[in-house]
Amino acid sequence: MTAFYRTPQNNSLISTWFYSHFYSLRFRFWQYGRWIEVRIDDRLPTRGDRPAYLHCSQPDVFWVALLEKAYAKLYGGYGFLKYGTVGRSLQDLTGAVVQSVPPSLPLLSGSVPRSTILVAISETQEKGTRRRRMGLLPEHPYSITGLARVRTNASSSNASQSSGSSQDTNLIRLQSPWAGGEFGGVWGGAWSEKSWEWNALSERDRDLLASRTQEDGEFWMSVQEFLGRFIVIWLAHIGPEDWAFEPALHTRAPWRAAQAIRQWRAGFNAGGPHKCIETTATNPQFRIRVPSGHHEKAHIVVAVAQSYDCYRSRNEEESEIGFTIYEVPPNMPRVTSQYVSDHAPLDYAPVTNIREIATFFALPPGDFVVLPNTLQHREGKFLLRIFADQHADVWEVNEDNIIIPNAGIDFTEDRLHDAKLLYKLKMKYPSEIDALQLQSLLKSNGSCGNNLPGLGGFCGPSLDLCRGLLALKDPDLGGRLSIEHVPSLVSLMKFWKNAFRRCGPSYSTTGSLGRGIWASKVSSYCLRGLLWAGGVTASNKVIEALVGRFTKNKQITLEGYLLALVRIHLAQDRYHSLDSKAKTNPLSLEEMILMTIYS
Repeated sequence: MTAFYRTPQNNSLISTWFYSHFYSLRFRFWQYGRWIEVRIDDRLPTRGDRPAYLHCSQPDVFWVALLEKAYAKLYGGYGFLKYGTVGRSLQDLTGAVVQSVPPSLPLLSGSVPRSTILVAISETQEKGTRRRRMGLLPEHPYSITGLARVRTNASSSNASQSSGSSQDTNLIRLQSPWAGGEFGGVWGGAWSEKSWEWNALSERDRDLLASRTQEDGEFWMSVQEFLGRFIVIWLAHIGPEDWAFEPALHTRAPWRAAQAIRQWRAGFNAGGPHKCIETTATNPQFRIRVPSGHHEKAHIVVAVAQSYDCYRSRNEEESEIGFTIYEVPPNMPRVTSQYVSDHAPLDYAPVTNIREIATFFALPPGDFVVLPNTLQHREGKFLLRIFADQHADVWEVNEDNIIIPNAGIDFTEDRLHDAKLLYKLKMKYPSEIDALQLQSLLKSNGSCGNNLPGLGGFCGPSLDLCRGLLALKDPDLGGRLSIEHVPSLVSLMKFWKNAFRRCGPSYSTTGSLGRGIWASKVSSYCLRGLLWAGGVTASNKVIEALVGRFTKNKQITLEGYLLALVRIHLAQDRYHSLDSKAKTNPLSLEEMILMTIYS
């Protein structure tokens, strides 16, 4: 917390975190995609004549102790702050995408110019000692505030170190949050304030670098020395909205960002990691398109965070999260199970019990698909954030709701066969039948049963399904079906049943041979493919609603599949009826009620 505050570019950001009014203070913290307020009074626990916990070196400055009090309230008490990490605190205070990485020069060169806060952790102390190493405090965070590349002049350097030629040196500027206090923590080795290395620079370079260390506790050291004395770097990538409100960050290039809050639902899109080949493609899919025309690769940060509550998830998170990224052809609309089986992922973040998992990518021009995932069949909400340093198109993979109304017509092989069937039906049934008579007709094993192969048998269609089928051919909402529409309904049901049979074998299970196809079950993760085979494409939200309505225990029966198709077709008919009605006369409440109930 203190290391973050001492970063110069964040002073004005900190000042907006609270304001006082009649001794009541409000602090803002970031939690799962939004800023929340925590209100406290101005009383502080003390030990002697100073605050008991975090405090400033100046005895009359209390902002940091008040901030810590509000932060402790967010987590349920001071005792729970010991479970925190640098990364978690950075995210709570800034709303940034946070990741930890090993230190390296390419990483520093790519991150420092951007709106990214960098905090480095010094190396671990030797066991049983608290000795400082050249002034650095062990296992403490330091803010990274800048980089420089200088050329040393050997003739001006220390004679014992002179090599007789000039050389380039990479320098890094850090800041100790304890400078001026009882701990200090300022580097005292090469390139420190009074070291001889400065004599190797021209006067102009010395003045330029000295002017960049005007904050207390700032110091320079060589990048080579830094890489040997610091073990990890925390990167906090600030989003464009927060960047816009922080003028001190405007000297840095902003990130472009896209984010979405979605959920995993068992039986629909909780397909698990990439090793679950048959179901992982059902996970939510987000496409990244990096356009051509740039000389360098696009730097992309992908972060997936699970839903959490600071007060409840103090030490560990409830779920395990990860994501997989595939490179796909431009003309591929969606990653499928077949594609997952045939192609290895470009990269993946293994499922981990963590609040947010983030990874940095350098992507060439092309199309990529990100699949956030948790454990298979595990439900939960997640926040996906994608940052890019250049223009890139990001969108969620989704389908339009398209319904082929006469998909079963071509399935009819013999028109004469339909004519014979209609003749026999007219001999046995009246000109109009209700849902009960339709059910009896479809289940019949009599003279008409031989003409309806595969539609009857054990179980057969339920009364609810027959009511839906009747409604498909009953635009007047009269509750009766003309006997002449039965052959077309029979053809449509045959078409849908064969689609179910074609898509189901690798996933289906049958209770007994006597029950036949009516008792078979298919994994509900296959519903998108089943709908497509039945002449329907549906959006993610529609499929999620169908899974919730017509599946059980992550499986769907033929009855549920047919009901889903019937409801979709009825919805299309009602929509077009409503659309044409609205163009001429307003729809009455009675008509709306009838359409809703009868569907």
